[in-house]
Amino acid sequence: MNKYLPAAMLVGLVISFSSWAINVGDITSIMTSAESSLSKEITNTTDSARYVSVSVKQLSSPLAGGVEIKPVNSGELLSTPANLILPGQAKDVFRFFYKGPVDDVERYYRLQWIDEPVTESAETRANKLAVATASAEIGTILVVAPRKERFAYSRNGDVISNTGNVSFRVIAYGACKDKARDQGRGCRERYYIMPGTKIKLQFTDISNSRSRIGIWHGKQFITVK
Repeated sequence: MNKYLPAAMLVGLVISFSSWAINVGDITSIMTSAESSLSKEITNTTDSARYVSVSVKQLSSPLAGGVEIKPVNSGELLSTPANLILPGQAKDVFRFFYKGPVDDVERYYRLQWIDEPVTESAETRANKLAVATASAEIGTILVVAPRKERFAYSRNGDVISNTGNVSFRVIAYGACKDKARDQGRGCRERYYIMPGTKIKLQFTDISNSRSRIGIWHGKQFITVK
């Protein structure tokens, strides 16, 4: 199936949650076919301690219409630690391990982060235990590339299509289609493209010799234009 995805929806997959007390980084992370684990650095942007936990749910799609599905095998994606207390202005790392099938299917998981402020009462100070109060939930996406991947794409003018079985990111920058937007800085846009989908560049004038298009496939950058 060759679906056309709205640009606004795809742009939303690459923002960061920098405004939360806990910064969990990019909303979409990708574990490449060559990797069996992925690390996410978590930062406490406040001066007080926070209790952070994470749970994992498999999704049919990382887009808005995706629903939770039951994994074929339990424990396909494991995390460590399951939770921790993060002091004020501190950083720590959560690691995720893929233990699922070795096949040609891309998989998607929701990482549900719970961020709670930590307070201490007289009793908890005596027992060195933490009590968490009002919490906030943050959802991010982890994409696990197929262990047997087939990377392929095509370009027709300003339309980029993913013709393989593994997602990738597209970056375009340079002169703006709308000259009023340029203001001497040019335009820049980036998108996450799932297998069997395509996007149309919205702002960058690719007919201009200064404009460039590139693809991030895992840790490899490929120049398209």
